[in-house]
This record gives sequence, C-alpha cells and structure tokens, in this order.
Amino acid sequence: MSSRFSRREFLRLSGAALAAALLPPPPGPERSSIPPPLRPHTDGPVRMGRAIHTVTLYDAPRSDAERLGAWYREDTFPILQEVRAPGLNSYNDLWYETPDGYVFSAWVQPLWVWPPQPTHTDLGEWGFWGEICVPYTEARSEPHPGARKVYRFYNSNVHHVVGVTFDEFGNGWYKIYDELPPPTHQWVLARDVRRIGREELAPIHPFAGAKRIEVDLTLQRITCLEGNRIVFTTPCSSGIGVRELEDGTVEDLSTPKGEQCVLLKQPSRHMSNRPQKEGDPVPADLFDLPGVPWNTFFDRSGAAIHGTYWHNDFGVPRSHGCLNVSTDAARWIYRWVHPVGGAEDDYIQSDCSVGTPIIIR
Repeated sequence: MSSRFSRREFLRLSGAALAAALLPPPPGPERSSIPPPLRPHTDGPVRMGRAIHTVTLYDAPRSDAERLGAWYREDTFPILQEVRAPGLNSYNDLWYETPDGYVFSAWVQPLWVWPPQPTHTDLGEWGFWGEICVPYTEARSEPHPGARKVYRFYNSNVHHVVGVTFDEFGNGWYKIYDELPPPTHQWVLARDVRRIGREELAPIHPFAGAKRIEVDLTLQRITCLEGNRIVFTTPCSSGIGVRELEDGTVEDLSTPKGEQCVLLKQPSRHMSNRPQKEGDPVPADLFDLPGVPWNTFFDRSGAAIHGTYWHNDFGVPRSHGCLNVSTDAARWIYRWVHPVGGAEDDYIQSDCSVGTPIIIR
C-alpha cells in the first residue's frame, strides 16, 4: 500500500537530514525568554535563515500561494535552496525554500551557522578579527552568563577580539573592542565567534589596473570593473533622500553623487546615532548597530558601502546615505578595492590618489 504526502509533509521530510544536523547550544546556567538558536552538529557551516520581522510561509514561491503559517522575529530555520520567482515587490525575486515552505527573502537574514568554536588563547599583541557564527549571541558587560546584556550580536557581525578569559563554568569569553566614545568593551561567548583567517582578508586582484566602481542609483546596482571588464556586480540599497521629521526638521539622506573614491576601509564599524552626551535629544529614528561588517567609505559625511544584517531587500533605497549590500558582497568589495591593507588593521586610510574611484550616478 503506497503512502501519499502533502507538499508540506514532503518539504519537512526533504529537510530532515539538514534539520538532524542542527542542535541547540550546550546547556548552561543562562536562561532566556527567547529560545536559543539552533547550530549544526557538523564539521562545517550550515545554511540557515533568521526572521528579522514576521515572515509568512507559503506553499509555493508565489504571493497567491497557500499560506502555511509564519516565522516570527528571531526564529531560525534551515534554508534548503534559493529560488528565483516573482516576488512580493517588483525589484526582488529571491525566495528561500525551507522544510516548512517558502519565505520571501526581504526580511530574512541568510546565515552561515557554524558548530561551537574553540577558544583561542593565542591572541598575540593585537588580537584578531572574529565573525559571529551563530544566528545571534548576547554581548555582556562582564565575562559571565549572568552579567548585564549590552547588545545582541548577529550572524556575520565582525568584531576586534582583544582579550580572552574563562568563567567558573569553564566557558571561554572574548573581550570585544568597541570604538564608540568613550571606547569600551563587551564580552561574548568564544564558542559563538569564528576566527577570521588571514586568507579571508587577502586582497583580490591586487595588481589589476584601472579598477573602478560604478553605482547606478536608478537601478540600485553596484558594478566593479577592471578596465572595461565587469568583475563583480550586486544590487544595493542607497539613501532614502530628503524627508521631513515630525518636528518639521528637513534632512537629506541621499547617497552623495558624482566622482568619489575610497577614503577609508574598516572590517568593522559600530554605526549609531544615539546621543553621545547626557541631555542630547534622542533621534526619532534611533539606530545602534555594532559590528557592521566590511566598510568601504567614499565620502567624508560617513557614507560607505557595507554589509547589512537588518534587512535583505536590496534594490530600493533604504539607508541614511550609505550603500547597503549583502555581507558577502561587502566582503568581496572590501578585499578588491585599493588601498590594500593587512589582517591587523582597524582601519586603512586613503585618498583619491590611491583609493579606487567610485562613480555614482
């Protein structure tokens, strides 16, 4: 007698092998109101997704398909494959297939989730660059699971590790440098941080001539060229333009146009508009984003090409003047543009005589 499965049951079975490779983190004294994210019980990384906001599950990659349920904010789930199909808007056609159905990509952060990492004690004088390799982890004021939570660090955040210690439970903790004034530190579980190898910071085509970046704000696309040859292209999200705030203040959040160049490169940047002095007004659209990865600054106002973990909806203006791209795209551009830097540089400064030209139209 044959068995018949619904599409949803079939999708669940097809993802069983991947789901079986996922385990919760090791038990410990910490407790949280939000269930801890899954991580792989494998040697290498597993592709997963994190719901940035509530996302609907569909029976097929179509807006008119049957709705099967939803993933809620901070839910994590396996991604079986990427699917290109008409999306929920005109500029984004990327869907993810999960064991439970299909989700539109706009509010799903794609992740590479690694198994628990070893605690590196050989930091040297400078330390190392580390990447958050779980869906999210808590950054604390002290190296202890009961210490005050300062930030939530998300997958693909990059941080400068400058110290290491162990708590009474045997957990390794990394001390993370934070450049915001006054410079300070947070502590994060070492098992949640993957040490970035030097080869991952090595320049791409360092001796290629006539490098330049062209940005088309109409198409929301970045194109990297060597002479007349296109070597890389990616969608982006540029500045949202002029807007009026509730108090009547008008501000221009456009991406600077014209002939620019690479002025500064940073593997990690804490981007925030929170008040730095007591009594300063709190902005209506407060943001505080630690560990923004792979920053290529091109304007003295602070505009940069950088990785983005707070949305995945490239192709339409969304930023305060920067060019948002995926983390993988930002890393490629960071490594490709001049000036060339080392693996132990907090920042690499430049000017238009050295920095790769960036033409924004």
